[in-house]
Amino acid sequence: MSIVRCDEVMKEKIIFMFSGQGTQYFKMGRELYEHESIFSKNMGQLDAVFQKATGKSIINYIYNEHRLKSDIFSDLFYTHPAIFITEVALARLLVSKGIRPHAVIGSSMGEYAAAVVADVFHPEEVLNILIDQVQLLNKFSSPGGMMAILDTHKIYDEVPILHHHANLAAINNESHFVISANQEGINTVERYLRLKEITYHKLPVTIPFHSEHIELASEAVQESLSQISFKSPCLPFYSSVTGKKLEHLTAEYFWNVLKKPIHFIRALTEAVDHGGTILIDLGPSGTLANLAKAHFRNRTVLGIRLHGCFLL
Repeated sequence: MSIVRCDEVMKEKIIFMFSGQGTQYFKMGRELYEHESIFSKNMGQLDAVFQKATGKSIINYIYNEHRLKSDIFSDLFYTHPAIFITEVALARLLVSKGIRPHAVIGSSMGEYAAAVVADVFHPEEVLNILIDQVQLLNKFSSPGGMMAILDTHKIYDEVPILHHHANLAAINNESHFVISANQEGINTVERYLRLKEITYHKLPVTIPFHSEHIELASEAVQESLSQISFKSPCLPFYSSVTGKKLEHLTAEYFWNVLKKPIHFIRALTEAVDHGGTILIDLGPSGTLANLAKAHFRNRTVLGIRLHGCFLL
């Protein structure tokens, strides 16, 4: 594993990438929290906002000594804000070390962290909105989940069990796509995949994001989001909703971030075509780095570890 010096990284056009639901796990960022004061400071500041609103601590929850990294972390009350807090804190750590993005891109709710880095809104006000959002999604959405399937996405259209019982949430590459469904749909699809011996992975998500099953939350979530003052991005902002660079972001747009299918690779291709040469995944699990690495074999794809930047 080769180390890339940060001053060398800055000579290139860097794209910060932020992942969403399903990439979280207990202990994420623990080493950074213990050894990087800027990371821990920013985690603490945002956790204080969470504590004021809920009476609970995300830091205490995800770094609880009685929890294992391998334990399922799916409680939306914590996962939704925890992903956001961790990604924002990591972005600020990199910027403090002189590693600044030329552009940003998020996948699913990772777009909220991407928008913070692009100075669209302040993290504290967004965090409060995300806390409200959890309550609204739990109230108005059907219980369900999401599932990554390791096969050609063409089977989604070809197999009635898939397109009758689930929504296509994302196409990541020719042999990796994601579906979203209510609990009955997830169970039906899982039985089919087992029967056909198709490899799949259930994501630690309890709400069927990117599907029709959250539509009833639309009005309430957008009303909550409308409380935010949106500024135009100060950096090129590439949208996984549209697959294009956007100049203006709205409450409706950030609802679509949760509801519409994810077009991450399409958006990243657009960003790379406009000069992005180094891609840095700031998500918890390195998921976007793996997707980018498989798709852009002539690009440098980086992940973040304890001290600096490391080639994946």
